Amino acid sequence: MAATFAGLGFGNAGVHIPHANAYPIAGRVREFRPADYPADEPIVPHGMAVGLTAPAAFGFTFDAAPERHLRAARLLDPTAEGNGPDVLPGVLRTLMRDVGLPNGLAEVGYGSDDVDDLVAGALQQQRLLATAPKPVGADDLAGIVGGSMEHW
Repeated sequence: MAATFAGLGFGNAGVHIPHANAYPIAGRVREFRPADYPADEPIVPHGMAVGLTAPAAFGFTFDAAPERHLRAARLLDPTAEGNGPDVLPGVLRTLMRDVGLPNGLAEVGYGSDDVDDLVAGALQQQRLLATAPKPVGADDLAGIVGGSMEHW
């Protein structure tokens, strides 16, 4: 049922930068093995890979639709305060921490030397990047990926 609702949401709202970033994050994984997954192969599950760059991505897109970002933040946390670009990323980081997601890309095995490679992989996902609420280029993605190495 959750997957069905997620599919309905994706189909109606679209997905963009975090999903484009997720493909190279999952596809270039080296050693990370999350708890409760089979230990025979390294894996960064898709939802985890999407979440790891979501705070920085939504900080980047805030100025394209501030009201939508703030609405999303308050749907996730009705007590969220403020009106700036850090509100939704802050709510997402709290949620990520609460559900036990890794503390950024560094925790799943990536470092600053991997930024260019991850950006190159994300740039191949133009069908996703084209639906972002504002244009996104290689330098923007490098800032998002680099800013996602550690969340708390």
